Amino acid sequence: MSVAESTNQEREKILNRIRELYLTEGFYKTSMDSVAARLRISKKTIYKYFPSKEKLIHEVVFGLMQEISPRIDAIIKNKSDALTKIYSLLEILGSTFLKFSDQWLMDLKIHTPQLWKQIDEFRTKKLFSVMSALIMQGQNEGLIANLPAEIMLSVLVASVKSIINSDFPYRNKFTYTEAVKVTFDIFFEGVLTSAGRKKFNTIKKVK
Repeated sequence: MSVAESTNQEREKILNRIRELYLTEGFYKTSMDSVAARLRISKKTIYKYFPSKEKLIHEVVFGLMQEISPRIDAIIKNKSDALTKIYSLLEILGSTFLKFSDQWLMDLKIHTPQLWKQIDEFRTKKLFSVMSALIMQGQNEGLIANLPAEIMLSVLVASVKSIINSDFPYRNKFTYTEAVKVTFDIFFEGVLTSAGRKKFNTIKKVK
């Protein structure tokens, strides 16, 4: 193994361990000294690859974006029916959100507002493009009601954003993950045809 490969492996190992820590506990109250102690490495080693805490947070966020984007694109390209794709999409979103503690999301919104704005724009753009394609496919297959796709998309995106961009979990008994899942359930219960509901229930049983 070359020096460059070894260096890259060490960097990725440190980043992955810090990502796990930040996603479960947040970052605002987690000092670099604390991170170094828990990872059992020197703070100097962390700064060798990440010159600041802000750089680390950016690496974590954009690494997650790069990780989830191709997985979503792969779903769109497969030959399944629209509802199978939608269910697969929900599984990816669910497994991703399960990594996020409410503290991590609140820290992003409160302490890195510009970064949160970029995340929100990425999420909205991706959700619009993916769901637009799936809704049109579902309508062609007779599984989704023939309602204006633009309105359905606006309702879905606005509903998700109203939960993610608020302190909803702190005022209710749900986590962000649970609230988003219920939002999708309510949405699709309203827009599926009778054939679509039957198909969706079958998919959930198989999964």
